[in-house]
Amino acid sequence: MTATSLTRSGRAGTRAARFAPALAAVAVGALALSGCAGEVPSGVAAVVDGRQISVAEVQEATEQFNSLPVSPMTSSDTLTLLIYGEAAEAAYTEAGLPPIPDSQLVAQLQGGGVDEPSDGLVDLFRAVSHLQGVGGLPPVDDMEVAVNPRFGGWDDSVGQIIAQTPAWITEVTTGAQN
Repeated sequence: MTATSLTRSGRAGTRAARFAPALAAVAVGALALSGCAGEVPSGVAAVVDGRQISVAEVQEATEQFNSLPVSPMTSSDTLTLLIYGEAAEAAYTEAGLPPIPDSQLVAQLQGGGVDEPSDGLVDLFRAVSHLQGVGGLPPVDDMEVAVNPRFGGWDDSVGQIIAQTPAWITEVTTGAQN
């Protein structure tokens, strides 16, 4: 069989020509989905003042944190705390509190049952410790935060990630049935 065949109208055409519109639609859809993160590169959960927090780091930190005997956190909760990491550390040191060495954080996590805490979990635990030390969230008005829509959207007014429904998901209502 040759690459040329008859189209529905009876005209000769190549398979590629017949399937081009469908292939174009698939390509446009793939590009649209890959561009969902907007200003956040692929594989990145958030960009904070130019510093990237990877999706893998968030997932691993969340998994390890949830293995501890504490209330579980969502990946969005983990990401919110990682976003606050540097601001929390700055507020902590500005309050005159002594730095918390990584070795202390690792020892506490190992004591809780995480044999090999990831860097992301250590960063998460540091952020939590700093936030507890200063008694709350530091101002983040001057932080530039971009969040991968997979996790939600950053809301400057409340300083946290808010779950968002993508525009391509529509609510379906059904009529009353008799």
